[in-house]
Amino acid sequence: MANVMRALPALLKGLGWTPQHLVHVGAHEGQEMPFYREAGIPRITLVEPIPWLAEQLHREHPDTVVHQCACGPTNAWTRLHIMARTNLSTLATPQKTDRVTRTIDVDVRRLDELAPDADAAVVDAQGLELDVLKAAPWDSLRLVIAETCTVDDPTMAAPYDEVSAFMTGRGFHEADRWVRDYDWVSKWGRGPGLAQRGGEVRDVVFYREPA
Repeated sequence: MANVMRALPALLKGLGWTPQHLVHVGAHEGQEMPFYREAGIPRITLVEPIPWLAEQLHREHPDTVVHQCACGPTNAWTRLHIMARTNLSTLATPQKTDRVTRTIDVDVRRLDELAPDADAAVVDAQGLELDVLKAAPWDSLRLVIAETCTVDDPTMAAPYDEVSAFMTGRGFHEADRWVRDYDWVSKWGRGPGLAQRGGEVRDVVFYREPA
């Protein structure tokens, strides 16, 4: 699957701004790290709840801070449903079409405690992006990239309209969006034979101008 984050360095150049501390929630195998490096971001925090993936991130990116946990509105412990496609793993209740291979208990932490001075955040929480954003470090954030979906699919991504309204209320505007076909992503993650639903998975860039 093509990584939409390859567009990030050019986008930041167009904004005339480089984040000083980026936090990525749902970092998986760190596939986006080359683009963060290309953009010249000096501090990076990676958040990944699957233990063996968090250990891999520690080994491969020793100059980053890695937290083995998930993020949510309150500190707690809960169940993570690990999918056959591990980057689709979620804290949300699985659907019949989801290919769950196992479940584990994971620590859930507030993002504003993990990265209180982050000025950029990438949030990929498979349906619970708004839960993560409810406890984000809003005093410092200027850029948020959140995975959203135009189809009602609670384990794919949060609804685009709801995330957009939330971010607008925080004083952000949509600076860009990177779009994938919903049916293609669903088939890739869940297997063939699913009904075609149309719609888009949108990684949306929200930006707040400096005061």
